Amino acid sequence: MNYHVFTRVNAGDDMIHAGTVQADSDRLARIYAHRTYDEEDWDFMGVVREDDLLEVKTEAIAGGLSP
Repeated sequence: MNYHVFTRVNAGDDMIHAGTVQADSDRLARIYAHRTYDEEDWDFMGVVREDDLLEVKTEAIAGGLSP
């Protein structure tokens, strides 16, 4: 599975997309993200499964709530 890694340096800062990792489980994704992107003293680091990202399409917004 592909995971997107999001981080921020200070509480209240905007989240930034640090990159991606591939892992077989959420637990491994957290470990890989930490080992790969731990070059800063992050206040927060999180991973999101790529399958859980929702695409925002202008047509769907203008036309209502349909996918």
